[in-house]
Amino acid sequence: MPSQREMRTVIADYFCDAADRGLIRPKVSRVVRAETSQVTCAALGQEPGSNFVCGGEMQFIGPDGRVDFITFSPTMHRQDDGRYALYEGSDEYDNEVWHVPAPQSTSKVCTGRSLR
Repeated sequence: MPSQREMRTVIADYFCDAADRGLIRPKVSRVVRAETSQVTCAALGQEPGSNFVCGGEMQFIGPDGRVDFITFSPTMHRQDDGRYALYEGSDEYDNEVWHVPAPQSTSKVCTGRSLR
């Protein structure tokens, strides 16, 4: 199972990336910090390399201290190249869609740019 630190980083990367892609919109005027709570993870199979799920809360923090909380529990897996991907559903052909997030440091939303 991945480390707490590793999962918190990947999940924060994912939600910042999702905000950049317009999939979510933090309810703060500008994000000055984005972080996750402690996460709890569990394997979905006994075999090495099985998918796993992690649950917790994502926090988008604004300049005035206001916080937008998002509860999460995504299904994830580690790819052959060592990166983590999060399950986003199925496409029109019923193929699984997995997304590897860009690093939070490259996020437009999570690097303090105005959202409004």
